[in-house]
Amino acid sequence: MLLTTEDQLIGEIAGWLKKHLSVELLSAGRVNRGLMNEKWIIGTNKGRLFVKCYHPGRFKMDDPEFRSKIEHALQQQLLWYQSGGPCPEPLTMEGRCMHILPCGRYMSVMTCCPGVMVPAGMIGEQAMHSLGRAAADMHTVWDSAGASGVGATVPAGEPAWQLSREEMERTWEVSWEAARSSSGRVRSALQLQKAVADSLGDDDFTPLTAGWAHLDLWADNLLFEGDALAAIVDFDRARYSFPALDLGRAVLSGTLGGSGFRRDAVAAFAEGYRSVQPLPPGSLLKAVKYVWCIESLWWIKPALESSSSVPVRFAEEMIYTAEHWDQLDTLLGDI
Repeated sequence: MLLTTEDQLIGEIAGWLKKHLSVELLSAGRVNRGLMNEKWIIGTNKGRLFVKCYHPGRFKMDDPEFRSKIEHALQQQLLWYQSGGPCPEPLTMEGRCMHILPCGRYMSVMTCCPGVMVPAGMIGEQAMHSLGRAAADMHTVWDSAGASGVGATVPAGEPAWQLSREEMERTWEVSWEAARSSSGRVRSALQLQKAVADSLGDDDFTPLTAGWAHLDLWADNLLFEGDALAAIVDFDRARYSFPALDLGRAVLSGTLGGSGFRRDAVAAFAEGYRSVQPLPPGSLLKAVKYVWCIESLWWIKPALESSSSVPVRFAEEMIYTAEHWDQLDTLLGDI
């Protein structure tokens, strides 16, 4: 039987830490961010640790194939940490980053990183430059390891998150049917989404360069100290996919504010990325469009108006991008 109360979970975590790491748990502060998964900053006699307990209602942890995807993602994080990347260090047992408690719940344990989050849309130019450089370094490390056949970096199967015109059309039809009784705002957003989707040409569905990507590179997963990136966190979604998706997500999350994209911040991100590896002009434009094609189907939906602040932020990014689709080339195409 899976334990669900916080006190029970903390008790089992304390026992696990003492048994396997010889660490005494002194305090546990709940981190109330994210959906369903329980997270704590753990104070111990050997410093602070971060613990995430995966909730069975969020992740299908009883599925070995799904668990292996998260394990591979955490192995990617570990690889980047060992290469000097700014991220927490996942603590391993017998080479694995995921651990199981006596109650049957799975968890990960890692070091804590300094830094604070910056609200979405408000990341400054120097901070975006620092983020761009780190993203390029992360992609380079993973690409090099994959080319050398190192462990979990070897891709298994086709890249995740590939675009399909047919899938976009089917998903939109389901959302439109479900939105019959939704507000005019929701239906207008869906109509705008359909207009943009119908305008896409075959080139928009051309696969990007494949490789390992973080796939969740948004403001809540970034920590900064002053104008410098302190850490990228939450690698659970990392998959063999398209690294450009990290670029589009970072630009949307970091630079899209109330007055639109802050071009100077976008350019700073691109400059940071180019300090490590090539990024031809127009790459960010294509990345943002590709992210929109993937994510707009998640965030523009009938439940939009009843969603919490995080989904609403993502939906606003998707709606703004759609509203300015014809101007994106002028806004971002030459960066």
